Amino acid sequence: MSVKVSFLPLVLVVFSAFSARVEGVPPSNRGQDARDTESVAAMLLINELMANNAGSVRDQNGDDDDWIEVYNNGDSAVNIGGMYLTDNLLTDGRWRVPDNNPDLTTIASKGFLLIWADGETNEGTLHANFKLGSDGENIRLFAADGKTLVDSVTFGSQAENRSYGRLPDGSGNWQSLAVPTPGKSNSSTPTSVIITE
Repeated sequence: MSVKVSFLPLVLVVFSAFSARVEGVPPSNRGQDARDTESVAAMLLINELMANNAGSVRDQNGDDDDWIEVYNNGDSAVNIGGMYLTDNLLTDGRWRVPDNNPDLTTIASKGFLLIWADGETNEGTLHANFKLGSDGENIRLFAADGKTLVDSVTFGSQAENRSYGRLPDGSGNWQSLAVPTPGKSNSSTPTSVIITE
């Protein structure tokens, strides 16, 4: 009996050490959760959008829908499942990013996630319940608590097949981009200069 009792504390110590090691895995190795409001708010940005898509970019169904790109400026992956994206001032109109498919809703460090603003939620996880207005409007990204504003952008009238994005990625500098880069780093296309004499 004394042998069994002496093993019990050893088993508890080993179990406690293992549990602490699993619980102590740094967030940079397991990704951030959208419910971790403070760290998520510091990492995520609306990075690019297209509100007048006339065939330059198509979704998986071949539709030329409007889209919004979210950029993870942080050093660890972030699952945005459970967060809210909207172009509606009313709380009831917010689209909640589905939280049942982290493979689709997790953004790698310095990565991008494309969300279709097409009002066709039946087409998949990354299809929002609203469309963008090409005459301009405001888009906001909220944390999973539904209250904490993570990022927002107000844009004016949009030209056909041009996107509006931060250049460089994550900066405060917004520009009209002649070459849309959904799901990729934004870049400016050099302007060709032709001199005729």
